[in-house]
Amino acid sequence: MHLFRQVVCFFLLAFPLLTFAQAEKDQVLLKNGSSFEGKIIEYQQGARLWLQLSNGDTLSFRDAEVKQLIQEGQALPVSEGTALSGAPKTKKKPYAFQEKGLYNATYFTTLSGTLASDFKLGLGLHHTTGYQFMRLFGLGIGLGIDTYSFDDGQSIYPLFVEARGYFLPKPVTPYYTFDAGYGFAFPNREEQITGAEGGLLFRGALGLRLGADSDTNVAIGVGYQYQKARLERQDFQGAELEIRELAYNRIVMRVGLIF
Repeated sequence: MHLFRQVVCFFLLAFPLLTFAQAEKDQVLLKNGSSFEGKIIEYQQGARLWLQLSNGDTLSFRDAEVKQLIQEGQALPVSEGTALSGAPKTKKKPYAFQEKGLYNATYFTTLSGTLASDFKLGLGLHHTTGYQFMRLFGLGIGLGIDTYSFDDGQSIYPLFVEARGYFLPKPVTPYYTFDAGYGFAFPNREEQITGAEGGLLFRGALGLRLGADSDTNVAIGVGYQYQKARLERQDFQGAELEIRELAYNRIVMRVGLIF
């Protein structure tokens, strides 16, 4: 039984090596006259080549050292830039972001701050359509909805003008936005808000645009938002409860799509 186990272990260990030996070997010829045989496991043209020898060791060569490659019995001069099976060449994604022209941007935002010493977390959704005159400057007009407190039903609908720009012509670049406009407020009988008046809106943000496509790119950012409003609450019997002159100061975190 002990001998049987040894034989089984031998074949389990030897089978991968026998399979490797039976497969047609790749050959790497170097410019200094050296040559090596094995299996090309990865080749990044312009960078490095990795060759696995029959004993399992792996060798690495700089692309500049390689004179010729032989794979599956065919000679592949490196100068031809032929892609090798099992090791596709990875291409750098081209920069195709439209630095001039019409654009759309949609953002989902969180609004965090305090109201009467209580921490409040609100949510917002904004959309902007505009024209990018150059990479560093574009103008647009936007609208959205901001809910500053779900408990009190405090929602405001902003209409604003936006300026935006991208600092670098790269797939990942910092960007800025600055918005100014007016937020509209409306009564909400369910929350006993019988009178509402909006006010001025200002918002500034910095972030990163991720991607360089001509169609859709992801944007993340953080900024500050200021919104004025006036809310009047009355109970169902018509007795006045309170009139609030509000100034929302919020930290804005947002993620969205630019297309």
